[in-house]
Amino acid sequence: MTEASKIEKANALAKELFLANLGLAGKVFEQSQEVLKQTEAKLKETETKAKDAYSKRNEFFDGLVARGEKVQSDAVSKFESSKTQVTSKIEGSKSQAIAKFNETKAQAIAKFEELKTESNTAVEAQLKTLREGFDKVKSKVSRNAAEATEVVAETATA
Repeated sequence: MTEASKIEKANALAKELFLANLGLAGKVFEQSQEVLKQTEAKLKETETKAKDAYSKRNEFFDGLVARGEKVQSDAVSKFESSKTQVTSKIEGSKSQAIAKFNETKAQAIAKFEELKTESNTAVEAQLKTLREGFDKVKSKVSRNAAEATEVVAETATA
């Protein structure tokens, strides 16, 4: 092989290497374009999913807020209902207790009046008995005084 043919072969090889590198660069460019398109598509898909998730999150959050308001409303309603029932029962018990107290008080007053009347009657009877006894003693003392005066008068004249 001659030197010229060797240079030609080297030029041809260099040219082929250059073209191979150019082809590789083209292939890399094409594949990177494809990867870029796929990445953009996935990015758009991910963005859509994120928007959907955000929208669903807002819907879910709003749903929880609405549910919380309903639970609070139900709890307040139940509390008010229970409060009304308890208040009603307390008022009923209070009325019964007052009525029972007044009934017991009336019975106690009636019994006191009865005992007072019986006591007054017993005292009156005792007083009557004492007066009668006093009158008997008084009449005996008066009789004895009259007899003593007579005895003294007789003794003085004798």
